[in-house]
Amino acid sequence: MKRQQKLKGLLLAILSITLLITSCTKDESQVELEEQTLEVMPNAKLSNEEIQVIHEIYYQVNDHRQSIGLQPLIWSNAAYTESWNHTQYMIQEGSISHDGFSQRYQNLVYSANARSMSENVASHYRSASSVVEGWLNSSGHRDNIEGDYTHTGIAAIKDSEGNFYYTQIFYR
Repeated sequence: MKRQQKLKGLLLAILSITLLITSCTKDESQVELEEQTLEVMPNAKLSNEEIQVIHEIYYQVNDHRQSIGLQPLIWSNAAYTESWNHTQYMIQEGSISHDGFSQRYQNLVYSANARSMSENVASHYRSASSVVEGWLNSSGHRDNIEGDYTHTGIAAIKDSEGNFYYTQIFYR
């Protein structure tokens, strides 16, 4: 019960920042992305650059999925929260990892009824394009991007030295 109240409190505390997500379709079989609200945590103090990078990763991953005939991923505030927390953890540790993956999955089972999940992590890529390209050039990361998932959440946060750390969670 306390856990449910805690999650409700966290979700109620989320600050909504609307970013326009648009996609030009390349043929009629592709789905045009509608405007979506990407929400970020109120105390995150993300810079405009970090918010823009999150938006660009989301757009580029969905553009890639559509280019190979897959449905775009729907933004998930629950997955964003898990991504944000994990990215903060990686910054604190000073390295990328999948530490705590099972707990993130359990959190999404509970909060979003997730049935399966995967994640991509990275650091020190300077732009959204470079991290997405890096993931697409890695078979395991590409499999996650092209996987049978319906939702995603992404965090892109700079550490105190100006290096980006990234987490993208996928689930269905």
